[in-house]
Amino acid sequence: MKKITLATLIGLVLTGCGGGGGDDSAAPQPPVETKPQLVMGTIDRIDPVNNEITVNGMPYQVNDVEYANKPLADGIALLQPQMMVELTALTKSNVTVSIEPTMVGIISDITANTFVVNGVTLDYKLDPELAGEWVMVSSLPVVTELGLGYKVLSVIKIEKDDFGNRYELEGRLTNLNEEDQTFKIGASTLVNFSKAANLGEIECDDDRQGIQCLTNADKQWVEVSGEMQGGIFMADEVEIDSDDAEGQEVEIEGIITDINSDKTKFTLNARNQFSINHQTKIEYNDQYVDKSMLAIGSFIEVEALNGVAQEIELDSDDSNVSGFREFEYNGTALSTGNNGSFTVDGNLIHIDAYTEFDDYLNEDTLHGQSVEVEGVIINGKNVAREIEREDN
Repeated sequence: MKKITLATLIGLVLTGCGGGGGDDSAAPQPPVETKPQLVMGTIDRIDPVNNEITVNGMPYQVNDVEYANKPLADGIALLQPQMMVELTALTKSNVTVSIEPTMVGIISDITANTFVVNGVTLDYKLDPELAGEWVMVSSLPVVTELGLGYKVLSVIKIEKDDFGNRYELEGRLTNLNEEDQTFKIGASTLVNFSKAANLGEIECDDDRQGIQCLTNADKQWVEVSGEMQGGIFMADEVEIDSDDAEGQEVEIEGIITDINSDKTKFTLNARNQFSINHQTKIEYNDQYVDKSMLAIGSFIEVEALNGVAQEIELDSDDSNVSGFREFEYNGTALSTGNNGSFTVDGNLIHIDAYTEFDDYLNEDTLHGQSVEVEGVIINGKNVAREIEREDN
């Protein structure tokens, strides 16, 4: 995903009118119509006659279209409904549309309800005739029993020459091996980044750079581009998708992939961090509701300023795409004697590859510690997502 940092410069544009020797340039004038500086969502509608697209229910006039930071000569003609896009704009016109797919590649296998692209198996019913074709997949991260997976929104057949013959893949980074210069995206696709030209340019939120940022990014959302070779994704570029919305007015649709216990902070689409305060308005079925309605898996549209959610709209048709419920237990952790499980106040809790330990805890030192455990209920099992020491 293209990284964008814009100052919040939404103000009034005043125009002066001369005449009669008087000066009324200071008189109030109607403000220029403004929209969020950064908009992320899927295309609802395309109007090529008026050079306009609708995203998140709002129409925008298109100035140019780009993919992978390069302009596309055919512009709006390459856009299709349900494509994931990112818009940058200060006004109604002159919008730059960046196409932001989750995957671009060749479909290698299709079954009754799944297909495979770039080594990733996705749950989505496709026409078998698409096997072997180049496609652009738009999806959103969603919590699954294996951690973060994909909710496919659209699969669009493309001409590879229109998009630079470029393979692309986004997903959760796991199993980083610095010596072999590999990691996995999800649990399946092995990525070799030994020839990633931009590796030294990767920056973290702290002072680290390059390979150290990948170490810091374990279990975070990353984007790679390159080529599939013998089942291995040979990356020529690696990016860490960890956007914060500081200094921007944004409008983003997506799925909550993490939320803290008091519902004051959440992560959208595994990359966008937002906070909630007493002024945040939350709407569901045209009524304002309490923040308790928000949960991992909630499909929402959020409008935010400087990282603080101003309005959140819960989708009424698909309010929780994962179906998972959350839990929180406080107490003394007692090992069950079996690897990967423990109890807190008699509640059996499981540890998996996506469990995060804080406060220098780990699975070996957990027994007897006073802890706070947050997690999700998957197939009837309590699976820990975060374990930290209990506050005294």
